Amino acid sequence: MVQAHRIKTIAIAGCTAVGKSATAIALAKRFDGVLIGADSMQIYRGFDIGTGKLTKAECDGIEHLMIDIADGDADFSVGEYVQRATADIARVAANGKLPIVVGGTGMYVHSLFCGRNFADAPKDVGLRTSLKLASHFFGGSVMHALLRAVDGVSADRIARNDVKRVIRALEIFALRGAPKSEIVTQERPFDDLTIVLTLPRELLYQRINARVRQMFDDGLIDEARSLMRYKNCGSMQALGYKQIAASPDGSRAELEAIVAQKTRNYAKRQMTYFNNMKLNKVFIDARDLGSVVKCVGEFIGR
Repeated sequence: MVQAHRIKTIAIAGCTAVGKSATAIALAKRFDGVLIGADSMQIYRGFDIGTGKLTKAECDGIEHLMIDIADGDADFSVGEYVQRATADIARVAANGKLPIVVGGTGMYVHSLFCGRNFADAPKDVGLRTSLKLASHFFGGSVMHALLRAVDGVSADRIARNDVKRVIRALEIFALRGAPKSEIVTQERPFDDLTIVLTLPRELLYQRINARVRQMFDDGLIDEARSLMRYKNCGSMQALGYKQIAASPDGSRAELEAIVAQKTRNYAKRQMTYFNNMKLNKVFIDARDLGSVVKCVGEFIGR
């Protein structure tokens, strides 16, 4: 059996609309690879247009894992992602293919490659519900302050407005009596390389605007309306769906403008995260596929 720490694994990361999927497909064809999704919203079934999922035709025969694996009301954690993606990488490598992780959720990529092991972290649905209610009544800042009092390391790692992760850290502390930062172990499981695709800001924003326009042309409003049963679920926090759910009768022009602006703002946050991400990484212009292919070839020795 191939040992996990010897599995050479590539990640194609970067901002939304930078061209990750097209690049990953090209690499999979060139190096006999399988794509493993790293997008926290593409895991949900039915959330297709707004999350930019590849169609069957776009995949062009390339297998794409970690897509459509949960219903819209599922409480899918980073830990579950790491466990399932790790198993997929092992299976892909065992079949003699190159695992290619692709997606814009930096936390997924970072947690996967840093080897954060959430396997033994306890869960309690009742406690989590109580913490969610407390957050609703007292606010995210109070919950974050509470986390800082019991687990300063985790508080430094988790944004004040990231209520879901704050609650999860508090849940672990309450059940274990020890900070999440001490329970979650870290050991690099793979021989990994992350390629962060970049573009000049003006060009990236043009692509974002064009992508959002195409999503609305493709029926994003109708798709979001058909998923309103998930309005209060985490899946509906995805860009596009959240804005349409908040104003389902809004005009297309207004909704499209809001979604495009929110997406541009999100792209800024993504790049900040990737810049600060402590992984074996390189930054390559998304238009330079030749450099990406060369970089991957040198890394895997082909």
